[in-house]
Amino acid sequence: MSEDGAAERAAAGRAPAVQPADAGSAEGGAGVELVRLDSGAPGVAALRESVLRIPLLPGQHRFVKPAAHTLPRADDDPNRTPFAVVVRGAAVGFGILDRGGSLAELTSAPRSAVLLRAFYIAPEWQGHGVGRAACAALDPLILADAPGAAEVLLTVNEANPAAIRAYLASGFVDTGRRYLDGDAGPQLILSRPVRR
Repeated sequence: MSEDGAAERAAAGRAPAVQPADAGSAEGGAGVELVRLDSGAPGVAALRESVLRIPLLPGQHRFVKPAAHTLPRADDDPNRTPFAVVVRGAAVGFGILDRGGSLAELTSAPRSAVLLRAFYIAPEWQGHGVGRAACAALDPLILADAPGAAEVLLTVNEANPAAIRAYLASGFVDTGRRYLDGDAGPQLILSRPVRR
């Protein structure tokens, strides 16, 4: 997690439109940072603007809303922490950690859980390990906001097999439970422990 390195590069105008071939492998988390978007750190404003421009692939709109829709909602909710997924100073993904919301519907221990929501990676970065690296890097961000968190959860639509595979490869496991109040149909509830 960084609140200055990537953000400062973005503020200084050094947040180029990096392409996966330019950045090297993101496998194992190399070069992937998570930057909180709710701080006043230098460069955060530029990263906020960048995440608003990250497109979704055709068909993804049915599973996730873009940052232009979800970032303002996170700004208005003290239980939500928006973040950018950053590679070499460029925002290549977005997500929100939620300490409230529908947690009570997803787990029997909502006070010790955090929900990953509105998470997506720019189309040109999908399939390069960035999402997996970002999921692996969540723990410091989670613990900074919710020191007592023991579990991170997410819901993923049953009709989105690519996302299911990506989350399972990132260490999440299927809880066997379903969330049925999603806009696009039944969703699997996936979970993993928060690593300290």
